[in-house]
Amino acid sequence: MILLDYHSLLMALSFCSAGVALTFIISWLVSRGDRYLLVWGLGATSLVVSILAYSNFVVRYSPTMGIIAFSALEIGLVLLLGAAHQFRTGVLPVGVMIVVALTANVVTAIPMMLGYDGVCYIVFNLVAMGILVATGWEYWRCRTEAPALIGTLAVLYIVGGLSFGLCSVALIGDRSWIMNRPPDDWAENINLIVCLIDTAAIGALSLGLNQIRITRQHKRDAETDALTGLFNRRAFFDHAKTLPSAENVVVIVFDIDHFKQVNDCHGHQFGDTVLQTFASILSEAVRNGDLAARLGGEEFAVLLPDASLKTALLVAERVRKRFSERRFLSEDQLFGSTVSIGISKAGYSTALDELMVQADAALYVAKRSGRDRVILFSNREDVRSQKAENGRIEFDPAEKPQRSPLAQPVEFAPRLAAQRKRRLTRRM
Repeated sequence: MILLDYHSLLMALSFCSAGVALTFIISWLVSRGDRYLLVWGLGATSLVVSILAYSNFVVRYSPTMGIIAFSALEIGLVLLLGAAHQFRTGVLPVGVMIVVALTANVVTAIPMMLGYDGVCYIVFNLVAMGILVATGWEYWRCRTEAPALIGTLAVLYIVGGLSFGLCSVALIGDRSWIMNRPPDDWAENINLIVCLIDTAAIGALSLGLNQIRITRQHKRDAETDALTGLFNRRAFFDHAKTLPSAENVVVIVFDIDHFKQVNDCHGHQFGDTVLQTFASILSEAVRNGDLAARLGGEEFAVLLPDASLKTALLVAERVRKRFSERRFLSEDQLFGSTVSIGISKAGYSTALDELMVQADAALYVAKRSGRDRVILFSNREDVRSQKAENGRIEFDPAEKPQRSPLAQPVEFAPRLAAQRKRRLTRRM
């Protein structure tokens, strides 16, 4: 006995699915780069076709109409599964989707064509449960992106799948192998109510999730240097302000030597290649949690939280050595490039702008003293402290500097700090 107006529920589900499909497709037209929106829309559209066909099947029993309804629903569910995979990986598994959809359609249609419509209903519900649970699992695997939102989405798909499984259990329990009518038990009512709730909730959550992705992408674009993929100047200082503590912070500033000559002699295209190569070397050298940025032109910076001077010096020397060994081919000419580096560690002042001024002053000394070297900003108090602690820096043989006076403090760099501070803060 049907406890609810089954036909009205089907109509409500069809209108809900149609609204969701239309919303997905319009959203895709606005943001065509998010192709999973289109797949979501096509999947929801297929569900609408299935519901309309099934409504006709309920009013006037017809095996052919039943096959059309079940096939359309299985295709729609497969599209939603493919969209979930595309959302997680960026790749739509078209081949796998075709195989799954065709297999599902065949194993569902055969019992119906042989007259075993009850078996067809059981198989169809089991197939639908498997596809929906697999869809929920796809979302669950990428839940770290937005744990609450994606986790809820995954649960909704799994619950929807279990409601289809419940229909199969009810039919098997009644031994309904041949019915010659649509199923109309209590499990069907529960399944229909769950599907109605799931459709509305999944549509809203999916759109919200897509909006979160768009917002985060815009934020990444605003923070990223388009050429190198590193943070830009504003993002560097903004993220630096969020560090929990300014103690044991080291700032390293890099400036590619004679970069203007690279552009003048080899062209801006090869100049861009030099910048991208240096950015790649820099990214490989820093740790997770370090901030690496292109401040502008050929100037780069790294902020190392909770780092010792030894760590900073090793990072700087590794970058200098690897970049100096890299060669670039410009038409028929092979050329190389070098980088000068200045380092400052939080001491008496932990303000980022002061550390940047000090590192910039050390960089200026590196430029004046021959380039292609690492210079540590230090004052006389640092020298006495370093001598008292016998702070000798040990390097691996492969990374031992040949030209860079890494362990030697620069006593005259502070004299340049005031004039360099005025220039640097104007740029910031």
